[in-house]
Amino acid sequence: MTGFVRETQTAVPDSVSFLIGSNMNRWLRVGTVWLALATALLPRLSLRAEDEAVPTDRLLPPEVSVYVSVPDVDELKARFAKTAFGTLTQDSAFASFKGEITKALEGVSSAIEKELGVSLKELLEIPSGEFAFAVLTPQGKKPAVVMFLDFGDNEKTVDALMEKAEKALEENAESDDEEIDGTKITTWTFKNGADKPNQLVYFVKNTMLVASSDLDTAKGVLARWDGKHSDTFADNDNYNLILEKCSTDDEDGLFVWYVNPMGLIQAAVTQVAAQNPQAALAMGFLDPLGITALKAIGGSADMATENFDGITKTFMVIEQPTKGLMNVFQFPAIEQKPPKWVSTNTSAWFSLNWDIAGAYTAIESVVDMFSGPGTVAARIDQIAQQEGGPKVHLKKDVIDVVSGRIQVVMEPGKKKDDEPAQDRVVVALGLKDAKKFQATLTKLTKMAGFPGQTREFKGATIIEFELPDFSGSLEPKMAGLAIGQEQLMFSNDVTVIEAMLRGDTDGDALVDSAAYKSIVEHLPAKASIVSYSRNDSQVKTLWDMAKGGQAGAFLPQIDFSKLPEFDTVKKYLTPNGGYSVPDKKGVLFVSFGTKKK
Repeated sequence: MTGFVRETQTAVPDSVSFLIGSNMNRWLRVGTVWLALATALLPRLSLRAEDEAVPTDRLLPPEVSVYVSVPDVDELKARFAKTAFGTLTQDSAFASFKGEITKALEGVSSAIEKELGVSLKELLEIPSGEFAFAVLTPQGKKPAVVMFLDFGDNEKTVDALMEKAEKALEENAESDDEEIDGTKITTWTFKNGADKPNQLVYFVKNTMLVASSDLDTAKGVLARWDGKHSDTFADNDNYNLILEKCSTDDEDGLFVWYVNPMGLIQAAVTQVAAQNPQAALAMGFLDPLGITALKAIGGSADMATENFDGITKTFMVIEQPTKGLMNVFQFPAIEQKPPKWVSTNTSAWFSLNWDIAGAYTAIESVVDMFSGPGTVAARIDQIAQQEGGPKVHLKKDVIDVVSGRIQVVMEPGKKKDDEPAQDRVVVALGLKDAKKFQATLTKLTKMAGFPGQTREFKGATIIEFELPDFSGSLEPKMAGLAIGQEQLMFSNDVTVIEAMLRGDTDGDALVDSAAYKSIVEHLPAKASIVSYSRNDSQVKTLWDMAKGGQAGAFLPQIDFSKLPEFDTVKKYLTPNGGYSVPDKKGVLFVSFGTKKK
């Protein structure tokens, strides 16, 4: 995170200067100050709300299409310290590397203080309550944005930043103040504005700084300040449904977000249609395609809860019954677990159950809607009978034969001499009729110019392909494809296919391992999607790259060789799990990290 902050502070001025020219240094200072106020939240991520503070969702009008809220910075900091990664960074083995970070930040702090007049420490201490950001799309009006920042006891720092910003704004904008119920609202109108000039509007009330791109929006927020207004975003049914479905051990979570896709699309089309009226016709296609059924997407994130090291939930609000393209994405819930051929050495396993037949029907109906009934069926029949072709019928020989169960398995590759290890990947597609699909494969392999080679192995036919090699080895990499155990199996390493056909596994079965059992207790009995991953396997690759010097190309000020050995990290890492389940009102996605026991 500190590295990100450093890059942000140094890169922004260069890029902005390039865009606006050297004669716009005043604008650069304005942008830097306001960006600093916003990005001060990033390392802290959340805010501590006063007991009497009204949640920002109650300060907003209903026309919200994007909303992000981080209610409590101090709580988030405390929780982060209790996570596996937070505990890891406190390990004494990190002392040397933390010294590198401290030295790098000293330079950043000096640059910030020279530009803004406040230290990095003072800047990071600004957030002290809720932070929220919203995009409003009122009907027939220009979209507006609004940001809330509770600065708590840091009024002196905020005043210094705002004073510096206002001095820079005077060069290119005119200000106007008005008072509403004892609160001064300041509006800066930029001199180079067109018919509808851009504005920056802000006010401070209690310990909250509110900034917006629209005066009416700012006034609307102020009118709802007591939390008793009857017309607010907090009363949005879809937003409340998302909060309900995505609640965690700690209710709404440490981070909450919401998006109304159709609101954003409508606003974008309206803006474009003002210049090109034909653009409005695009809205007429969305309903027949079924896109308008997607009413909202949102979720929450939490850390160091009673049951999880970390957990994120996402809910898509989808109006039922679905139609059109929405029916392409139907994933019925079934019982899912790793088959015995997936070994305990697996670094990641993913399984989904897709209604492929339903997806085909949905695509067929959409195409036929525009091209006429029977268009797709006639075209597929024509291709299947084409002279010189493989005589394969997409619907009868492929779609009707696959089950829709798709599994992806990754496991660390075995290192050879000085060659870097390459992860081995297996993709398995369930089959309803393995013999019929084998016949289809045989037809394809007999076509002229087929790129693979076939050979028999343990009563099965393996199709081998040579893969491009990016590791620097002179030895070609052979991928394989075969049918076995009622599945079409593909791997970037043909030896994995051979082992599966022999019934061998590299170690014990994953399904019987303690690591997998640690996530099972958090999985539903039936799910559309189930996933498992090992943090240690995923992090090690990145860790070795950073420690080996590759990260230094991006952050040369930090000596990454002082990172501790990976074994120091490994003991803190726990398995991750995830799942998706359909709901009467949409679909829920959950991803979590288990707690170390």
